[in-house]
Amino acid sequence: LPSYKLIFRTFWQVCEAKALKCFTCVASSEDECNKQGSQSCPNYADACSTITGPNIVMKSCSYKAFCDKAQHGSGGAKMGCCFTDDCNGPPHGNSRSTGTNRGTSMVYNPILILCAILGRLLFCRI
Repeated sequence: LPSYKLIFRTFWQVCEAKALKCFTCVASSEDECNKQGSQSCPNYADACSTITGPNIVMKSCSYKAFCDKAQHGSGGAKMGCCFTDDCNGPPHGNSRSTGTNRGTSMVYNPILILCAILGRLLFCRI
């Protein structure tokens, strides 16, 4: 019986270790958003995103495929994607963010905020 517990614990740690951690928030500023903290993403999420627009900052778990497609847009919203734990949060050792994310790709698209908000609402209800 103890060997089953060890196998289960090992399996659980392996599954848990694969989950990316991203800052997840919606706020009017970068600092306020970062105060909301980070969480483990679903296993199928492979990117962290930050979407900024006039008076809004939205951070969440995302998908590399979505980031790649969003690069083709243009307009007023700015989106950054990165691919490591908490990469869309403040720089390490600093509670304030400079607005630049390590390993990000930036894109501008006015419809991006609307899509992200709708996606977030749908994701939260599941």
